[in-house]
Amino acid sequence: MLVLSGVLVLSLVAVAVVWWDRPDGEHELSAPERVCRDTFSTTNILPLFREAEGDLRSDVMDGWPGGLKKPNLAPVCEVYTDRMTVGFRISYPGYPDKLREVRKERKHITELGEAYGSYSETDGAIILDVPCPAPGEPDATLALNVGASSVREGEKGSLPKLADLTGYAARTLAQKVYKCKGAEKLPEGPVHIKKGEGTR
Repeated sequence: MLVLSGVLVLSLVAVAVVWWDRPDGEHELSAPERVCRDTFSTTNILPLFREAEGDLRSDVMDGWPGGLKKPNLAPVCEVYTDRMTVGFRISYPGYPDKLREVRKERKHITELGEAYGSYSETDGAIILDVPCPAPGEPDATLALNVGASSVREGEKGSLPKLADLTGYAARTLAQKVYKCKGAEKLPEGPVHIKKGEGTR
């Protein structure tokens, strides 16, 4: 009986610590360990759901996550709560414009090692084309689009979180799912967003 009482006391203390250690304004959010058919760890996605509460869920479409055996699809995974979303879309194989053309046309360009693309303020999305040669198509890319409602709505501090997530998603998909040649050279860390010369 004393042992049971001691366990109950320790449990209550543990619960109290978890509750009081939560940052001000943070809500209760129930989330699985992985989403998008176990493709991504939620640890890397949760920063974009800081103000969310309830249950974190995900839906997949078009054969997500795809792979080299399923070309010409555009698999999608959407992670969401009742009012916030993070979406991933893949196109493989992709055929992007040259970096100099993207820089000339776009207001913001994105880079992660040899991968590059653009950032859309309107859509709250980062587009990144990762080199991923296909049989007979040495210039093919894994075209990745990652968007978040918090970025689209202008939530302060959300864009760096999206850049972190996109870097993680690009490495995960290129190295573990599509197994792109040279993917091991993708650097750790976030996608870098730089000023372009265009207005789009």
